[in-house]
Amino acid sequence: MQALVWLPVDNPTLDVIQAQLRQRDVFTTGYERVGVDAYDPATYLHDQLLEETSFGFRYDRNVLSRLVEVVQGKPLSEEHRVACGIQVLAQITEAVVEPNTALYELGSGCSHADAEEQLALFRRIDHTHPQHWADLATGRADRFKAERLGDWEGNSAREDNYAKRLNRWSASYAACLKIATLELSEMGAEARMLELIRWMEEDLCFLLPGLILANRYLAPNSCRGGLFKQLRSQDRGKALKGIRNQAWDLALIYAWMEDCRNIATTGKIVILASLDRRLHSIARSVLTAIELGRDEAITTQQTIEREFFSAWGMARGQRLLGAWQAAQSRRQSHPERKRVLTLEDAREIEKFLEAQILLPVTPLPQAAGNGQHC
Repeated sequence: MQALVWLPVDNPTLDVIQAQLRQRDVFTTGYERVGVDAYDPATYLHDQLLEETSFGFRYDRNVLSRLVEVVQGKPLSEEHRVACGIQVLAQITEAVVEPNTALYELGSGCSHADAEEQLALFRRIDHTHPQHWADLATGRADRFKAERLGDWEGNSAREDNYAKRLNRWSASYAACLKIATLELSEMGAEARMLELIRWMEEDLCFLLPGLILANRYLAPNSCRGGLFKQLRSQDRGKALKGIRNQAWDLALIYAWMEDCRNIATTGKIVILASLDRRLHSIARSVLTAIELGRDEAITTQQTIEREFFSAWGMARGQRLLGAWQAAQSRRQSHPERKRVLTLEDAREIEKFLEAQILLPVTPLPQAAGNGQHC
């Protein structure tokens, strides 16, 4: 079957944008695993027309904030242009863009009113002609023209309080706090991971994205550049801010995991859009564990095994895998021991761990530390 589809942006321009986004590696979709090009609009148009599939984009805060800065007249960096390219693809595929996680992150750091104002602005961004975003993405235009901003008077799904604490963020924050305290401890690298596994079993729960993040951060010779920023700052408030930012990355992955698990119900494939390559790396590993049509217990086991062996080598990786398997077995054999966390419980855990983070730290010498800033 063939179909003629009119697109509001010319093909040569779309080719440039595809190459730009592909090189920058800004999407995680699931298409990558079956060898389909996630940056080609034809991929989405084909599935829309022939498979009756709908699409959505879940924006990271870094994408939404760059688009807002473009509209506000900020000078365009390469990341601003990439964000404009993402917006082009979202619009020409007629996907529904979900910015809520980004707005909750904004609301938590600023206010509910700030998040609502940004949502209203984004709706106008989403109704601006895609050719304008294409011109900005490809460098044909150097500044956003205010008169090109789209009009929008619809009723957006509103949240009562964008400043409220999300359950998925609370769990993510607790996990990130624990990872950070382990990094600051005098324990050896393998002992830190074993302690994290014990803690997740007894005090929290097994959070797959959090476990993958910890494995990649705490392993010897890990590439940790960009993770847990300012953790050893003398200003311990900056350390907490970096941990909160890391928790929002995990919260975004959790929200996207729900999107993936709900495909059979919603009929919608949701693309994770972010400028953070490390976030995508974790999300893709998570995707192999929740692959549709397969036993999730088996795929999770395979994912954890691959993660441990890759980061720690065979001997230590096998010991960590054994500890994780034993913890899983205890959970399954004694489900009554599985702790049901309330928000009050989570807050008590956070307070305890935050107090440890706020203690003074001794900066590491420039060449010290297990990780590589790569």
